[in-house]
Amino acid sequence: MKLWKLFGSLILIGVASLAVGACAESTDVPQSDSIRVVEAQSDQEPDVVRVQLDWLPNTNHTGIYVAIAQGWYEEEGIEIEILPYSGAAGEILLDQEVADVAFSFPTYLPLFRAQGLDIVSIAAVLQTNPTEVAVLADGPIERPRDLDGQTYGGFGGPAEQPQWEWVVRADGGKGDISGVILDTAAYEALYEGRVQAVEPFVTWEGIEARQRGIELRTWKYTDFGIPDYPGVVLVAARGLVDSDPELLTRFLAATIKGYEYAVSEPNEAAQMMIDIAGEDVFPNLELVFESARLLAAQYYVDPEGRWGSQTLEHWEGYTEWLFEHGLLLDVDGDPIVDPPDYAAHFTNDLYEAARASNN
Repeated sequence: MKLWKLFGSLILIGVASLAVGACAESTDVPQSDSIRVVEAQSDQEPDVVRVQLDWLPNTNHTGIYVAIAQGWYEEEGIEIEILPYSGAAGEILLDQEVADVAFSFPTYLPLFRAQGLDIVSIAAVLQTNPTEVAVLADGPIERPRDLDGQTYGGFGGPAEQPQWEWVVRADGGKGDISGVILDTAAYEALYEGRVQAVEPFVTWEGIEARQRGIELRTWKYTDFGIPDYPGVVLVAARGLVDSDPELLTRFLAATIKGYEYAVSEPNEAAQMMIDIAGEDVFPNLELVFESARLLAAQYYVDPEGRWGSQTLEHWEGYTEWLFEHGLLLDVDGDPIVDPPDYAAHFTNDLYEAARASNN
């Protein structure tokens, strides 16, 4: 059975190991057919690039909105059409040619590739994984091994349960932990004591909890032998990468400028996103600004200060972990036998061409 049929609505692209973390607080934002941002005003018709969001607009998307606000897509002859999150996986919408570029995660892209979808990452939005294991600091859970016999609140992703079990065992426990699918309600369930652990984005729920006076105790997955990975990526269908690399290069050239601005001027960048997406999307504006500052300081750029870069190490470690634990399933639902081609999960060609065009 195909992954996108097997998990259906459980494959929430806000999940990345759990959702770009319910990255907006309101879930009643009107879901229009699309948010169309018309930019180019020359005699020549602009090229349209349809960008699929992974959740409601949030700080992971800031660079896109900055590039719109600054007219950088317009300069590239591009009109951006932002497709709101609908519950469908971005990889599927790319494969069906509903979208041209989508926000996705290294926790999901390998699963779709194992089932034959030739989708590749064209840029890393975040250089490292911002999700962690979290419990209430004033509760009885002092170490992950204490989660034996306890319950976590999650999203139902295919790697979720094995990953929780791994962390508990790696800390000396039995791995006897169960999950309940609560989606973004998982965080309130933790605060109310209905579950004992969750996996928040420290760049969003971590900040929100602190603002509310809730102290969390957290652990990084890398402390328990799970490889790190770029927390959020931009992906495209290989067909489009091969047939129109020039379009995607122009898209990335403007996008790079947008995220570079978000790194150097996070407050201004956050305000640009708020202005375009609408204040009604962000009930807690200070959360947006604080998240933007944290992303700029710790997550957006590589050690050389570049946004968007990817390496084989980025993709090999975690994807290999998925393979070794039998989580990469073929179209019949069986674990694939041979290791995947890790290098085929991403391309730097468009990214390097885009950077060169900006210099």
